[in-house]
Amino acid sequence: MGSYYKHTRTEKIDVPYSFRCEQCMKDSGPRVAVIYGMQAEINSYYKELEDKKKEKLNEMAHKNLVKAVKDAHRNAAEKQIYVKAFKDQCPFCNKPQSWAVSGIKKEMFSTPIVCVIVGIIVGLCCYFASGLDEKLILALAAVGISLVVAAGFLLVNIIKVARKKKQTSTAVQKNIPVIEWNAVQYILNEQ
Repeated sequence: MGSYYKHTRTEKIDVPYSFRCEQCMKDSGPRVAVIYGMQAEINSYYKELEDKKKEKLNEMAHKNLVKAVKDAHRNAAEKQIYVKAFKDQCPFCNKPQSWAVSGIKKEMFSTPIVCVIVGIIVGLCCYFASGLDEKLILALAAVGISLVVAAGFLLVNIIKVARKKKQTSTAVQKNIPVIEWNAVQYILNEQ
């Protein structure tokens, strides 16, 4: 049985933006959000990929970037949910902005859900792969531990959202960032 090499590629793009601070009312000046596409991966028995596979890997990475940019644009334009790449800390007073709370809320359940899914998978593996008489107890323990870990992550995320809301509650005026999507329009136009 031979070994294989994992070849990966990730693409990123800079999106210019700015915002008026909700606390001190100063303009942040030009800022740059770096949006990353999901990592593309191809496994091969060779250390170097042949040209066709290299091209396919680059194509997959580019498609992942296009999807990430389009998702960020759609969420920002339609729902006013901003990805974490748009940093909200004011360069002058170092205070957070209320528009960033929506991005934290959107990702609040992702880690707990992953924990529960992993726990269920581990529990099923323990139940079906184990020859022990106590395999049901072992499976339930794995699922129970994952639920406790998921609840812990959820609690931490709820505290983060509450803290951010409290920090931004004293805002003089609610603003949203000005994102220059025209700088990445060619990505948004891709099919």
